[in-house]
Amino acid sequence: MQNIFNLLRTISHVAVIWNRPYPDIVAATNGRSIWIDPALTSVERVCYLTHEAIHIKHGHTGCQGRAIERQVCLEVAQFLVPFESLQGVASWSRHPAEMADELGVTEEVLLDRLATLDGDQIQALWPPSEHIP
Repeated sequence: MQNIFNLLRTISHVAVIWNRPYPDIVAATNGRSIWIDPALTSVERVCYLTHEAIHIKHGHTGCQGRAIERQVCLEVAQFLVPFESLQGVASWSRHPAEMADELGVTEEVLLDRLATLDGDQIQALWPPSEHIP
């Protein structure tokens, strides 16, 4: 997993505030601060901090549309789960919860990472069985 702290250093002008931003939102940014719910697990914290940091890296402030949010989610997944790490876990598990736990990400981030794979990468993770009748 990439180091979130290295990413945060690239946006060192940003303050992280350990306070839930809204009742129905666990993390948010305005481009200068990141608010994050302190009740999140450590894995959730990494995933949400990365998400908000990538928004800031792209110059986003405030709420974004669905397309931008999806793009950021996919970028977060690629940042936190390098293909080689995914390949290592996929060699012994096909259970998303187990894979996510091993990779140190949420199941949602893992599923987003799987959504970024092309056909060749999927084949590399799970080659077709040579014993198909």
